[in-house]
Amino acid sequence: MRRSAAKRKPVALTRTPGFVVLSRDEAEHYEPRGREVCISISDPDAEPAQVSDRFAAVLRLNFNDVTQRGEPSDILFCTDHARAITQFVKSWPDAELIVVHCNAGVSRSPGVALGLCDLHGWATASLERSHPGWNRLVRTVLAAEPQG
Repeated sequence: MRRSAAKRKPVALTRTPGFVVLSRDEAEHYEPRGREVCISISDPDAEPAQVSDRFAAVLRLNFNDVTQRGEPSDILFCTDHARAITQFVKSWPDAELIVVHCNAGVSRSPGVALGLCDLHGWATASLERSHPGWNRLVRTVLAAEPQG
């Protein structure tokens, strides 16, 4: 049975988890091999990705891959999304890997991974090189999330 982040008390992270950044298609075929959690990002009107039930937990978020509102219906990444991500990660301090996916695995998911690295002081160079198209709004808002 999958545990939810809400049922675990947040604690400080004691080590740096690894990150895996995937597209939706890759995430739907990915099978965790250890203690792994997933941050699943979808477009607002999309069906949820069908990720493995072998993840320790899955956080599902819906927002558009934009850096500013273009259409009235656009849902921008905001502090509520950032807070949900930081609480989720804090709730799983023993996670070996954090798998982050979005539709293409190019913008939103690496933005989340890099924002978490910025927030916690973890190395970013490898992620920046392998995912140069990261979403700047996502990274900036997440990196500014107060720790608490």
